[in-house]
Amino acid sequence: MVFRLCEEDALFTGDNILGHGTSVFEDLEVYLSTLEKMKYYFSGRAYPGHGAVIADGNVKITEYIKHRQQREDEVLQVLAYGSLTAERDLPSSPVNGEELRRWTPMELVKVIYRDVPVTLHAPASQGVFQILKKLEKEGKVVTGENDGEDRFMIVL
Repeated sequence: MVFRLCEEDALFTGDNILGHGTSVFEDLEVYLSTLEKMKYYFSGRAYPGHGAVIADGNVKITEYIKHRQQREDEVLQVLAYGSLTAERDLPSSPVNGEELRRWTPMELVKVIYRDVPVTLHAPASQGVFQILKKLEKEGKVVTGENDGEDRFMIVL
Protein backbone atom coordinates (compact mmCIF):
# COMPACT_ATOMS: atom_id res chain seq x y z
CA MET A 1 0.00 0.00 0.00
CA VAL A 2 1.23 3.50 -0.82
CA PHE A 3 -0.16 6.96 -0.21
CA ARG A 4 0.16 9.94 -2.51
CA LEU A 5 0.84 13.44 -1.17
CA CYS A 6 -0.47 15.59 -4.02
CA GLU A 7 0.77 18.87 -2.52
CA GLU A 8 4.37 17.68 -2.94
CA ASP A 9 3.87 15.26 -5.84
CA ALA A 10 5.32 12.69 -3.43
CA LEU A 11 4.56 9.13 -2.42
CA PHE A 12 4.67 7.37 0.94
CA THR A 13 6.09 4.06 -0.27
CA GLY A 14 5.84 1.92 2.85
CA ASP A 15 8.12 -1.09 2.45
CA ASN A 16 7.92 -1.15 -1.35
CA ILE A 17 10.86 1.24 -1.65
CA LEU A 18 13.28 1.76 1.21
CA GLY A 19 15.76 4.48 2.03
CA HIS A 20 18.44 1.77 2.35
CA GLY A 21 18.84 -1.80 1.12
CA THR A 22 16.15 -3.66 -0.77
CA SER A 23 12.63 -4.75 0.08
CA VAL A 24 11.45 -8.20 1.06
CA PHE A 25 8.50 -9.48 -0.97
CA GLU A 26 6.44 -12.63 -1.32
CA ASP A 27 5.78 -12.58 -5.07
CA LEU A 28 8.33 -11.03 -7.42
CA GLU A 29 5.89 -10.69 -10.30
CA VAL A 30 3.40 -8.75 -8.15
CA TYR A 31 6.20 -6.67 -6.64
CA LEU A 32 7.58 -5.64 -10.05
CA SER A 33 4.08 -4.81 -11.27
CA THR A 34 3.56 -2.66 -8.18
CA LEU A 35 6.82 -0.80 -8.79
CA GLU A 36 5.83 -0.10 -12.41
CA LYS A 37 2.46 1.27 -11.29
CA MET A 38 4.04 3.43 -8.58
CA LYS A 39 6.17 5.27 -11.15
CA TYR A 40 3.06 6.84 -12.68
CA TYR A 41 1.60 8.27 -9.48
CA PHE A 42 4.28 10.85 -8.74
CA SER A 43 7.49 12.44 -9.92
CA GLY A 44 8.88 13.84 -6.69
CA ARG A 45 10.13 12.55 -3.39
CA ALA A 46 9.52 9.14 -1.91
CA TYR A 47 8.96 8.76 1.80
CA PRO A 48 9.95 5.17 2.61
CA GLY A 49 8.78 3.17 5.60
CA HIS A 50 12.45 2.83 6.63
CA GLY A 51 15.50 4.95 5.93
CA ALA A 52 16.07 8.41 4.56
CA VAL A 53 13.73 10.35 2.30
CA ILE A 54 14.47 9.71 -1.37
CA ALA A 55 14.77 12.93 -3.39
CA ASP A 56 13.79 11.39 -6.74
CA GLY A 57 11.47 8.48 -6.15
CA ASN A 58 11.16 7.48 -9.79
CA VAL A 59 14.92 7.16 -10.15
CA LYS A 60 14.98 4.87 -7.10
CA ILE A 61 12.10 2.78 -8.44
CA THR A 62 13.93 2.38 -11.75
CA GLU A 63 17.05 1.30 -9.81
CA TYR A 64 15.01 -1.32 -7.94
CA ILE A 65 13.55 -2.69 -11.18
CA LYS A 66 16.96 -2.81 -12.87
CA HIS A 67 18.47 -4.52 -9.82
CA ARG A 68 15.77 -7.22 -9.89
CA GLN A 69 16.32 -7.71 -13.64
CA GLN A 70 20.08 -8.01 -13.08
CA ARG A 71 19.50 -10.71 -10.44
CA GLU A 72 17.12 -12.54 -12.77
CA ASP A 73 19.72 -12.42 -15.56
CA GLU A 74 22.34 -13.78 -13.16
CA VAL A 75 20.08 -16.67 -12.14
CA LEU A 76 19.47 -17.56 -15.79
CA GLN A 77 23.20 -17.29 -16.51
CA VAL A 78 24.12 -19.70 -13.73
CA LEU A 79 21.33 -22.12 -14.63
CA ALA A 80 22.50 -22.21 -18.25
CA TYR A 81 26.28 -22.03 -17.85
CA GLY A 82 27.07 -22.96 -14.27
CA SER A 83 28.79 -19.62 -13.57
CA LEU A 84 28.53 -15.86 -13.99
CA THR A 85 31.21 -15.83 -16.70
CA ALA A 86 30.14 -13.80 -19.71
CA GLU A 87 28.40 -15.92 -22.35
CA ARG A 88 30.82 -14.81 -25.04
CA ASP A 89 33.65 -16.44 -23.09
CA LEU A 90 31.90 -19.80 -22.88
CA PRO A 91 31.41 -22.57 -25.41
CA SER A 92 28.19 -22.37 -27.38
CA SER A 93 26.56 -25.21 -25.48
CA PRO A 94 25.35 -24.61 -21.91
CA VAL A 95 27.33 -25.92 -18.96
CA ASN A 96 30.33 -26.75 -21.15
CA GLY A 97 28.45 -29.49 -22.98
CA GLU A 98 27.55 -31.32 -19.78
CA GLU A 99 24.02 -32.32 -18.89
CA LEU A 100 22.09 -29.41 -17.41
CA ARG A 101 21.83 -29.72 -13.67
CA ARG A 102 19.04 -28.87 -11.31
CA TRP A 103 19.92 -26.22 -8.75
CA THR A 104 18.53 -25.39 -5.33
CA PRO A 105 18.10 -21.70 -4.54
CA MET A 106 20.97 -21.90 -2.03
CA GLU A 107 23.31 -23.46 -4.59
CA LEU A 108 22.56 -20.54 -6.91
CA VAL A 109 23.14 -18.07 -4.06
CA LYS A 110 26.60 -19.53 -3.41
CA VAL A 111 27.56 -18.67 -7.00
CA ILE A 112 25.71 -15.37 -7.49
CA TYR A 113 26.44 -13.95 -4.02
CA ARG A 114 29.91 -15.45 -3.66
CA ASP A 115 31.34 -12.08 -2.51
CA VAL A 116 28.58 -11.50 0.05
CA PRO A 117 29.04 -12.65 3.67
CA VAL A 118 27.64 -16.15 4.25
CA THR A 119 25.40 -14.73 6.98
CA LEU A 120 23.37 -13.02 4.22
CA HIS A 121 22.99 -16.13 2.05
CA ALA A 122 19.78 -17.35 3.73
CA PRO A 123 17.89 -14.09 3.11
CA ALA A 124 19.33 -13.96 -0.43
CA SER A 125 18.03 -17.46 -1.11
CA GLN A 126 14.48 -16.22 -0.52
CA GLY A 127 14.93 -13.60 -3.24
CA VAL A 128 16.45 -16.18 -5.59
CA PHE A 129 13.52 -18.51 -4.86
CA GLN A 130 11.10 -15.71 -5.86
CA ILE A 131 13.03 -15.21 -9.11
CA LEU A 132 12.84 -18.95 -9.83
CA LYS A 133 9.08 -19.04 -9.19
CA LYS A 134 8.61 -16.09 -11.58
CA LEU A 135 10.75 -17.81 -14.22
CA GLU A 136 8.76 -21.00 -13.73
CA LYS A 137 5.48 -19.13 -14.36
CA GLU A 138 7.05 -17.72 -17.53
CA GLY A 139 8.08 -21.21 -18.69
CA LYS A 140 11.80 -20.43 -18.51
CA VAL A 141 12.60 -22.96 -15.80
CA VAL A 142 11.13 -26.23 -14.57
CA THR A 143 11.17 -27.53 -11.05
CA GLY A 144 11.45 -30.93 -9.50
CA GLU A 145 12.10 -32.32 -6.08
CA ASN A 146 15.18 -34.23 -5.05
CA ASP A 147 15.88 -35.30 -1.47
CA GLY A 148 13.00 -33.10 -0.28
CA GLU A 149 14.40 -29.93 -1.87
CA ASP A 150 13.01 -27.98 -4.80
CA ARG A 151 15.50 -27.99 -7.67
CA PHE A 152 15.28 -25.81 -10.75
CA MET A 153 16.57 -26.28 -14.29
CA ILE A 154 16.56 -23.88 -17.21
CA VAL A 155 14.40 -24.60 -20.26
CA LEU A 156 16.45 -24.06 -23.41
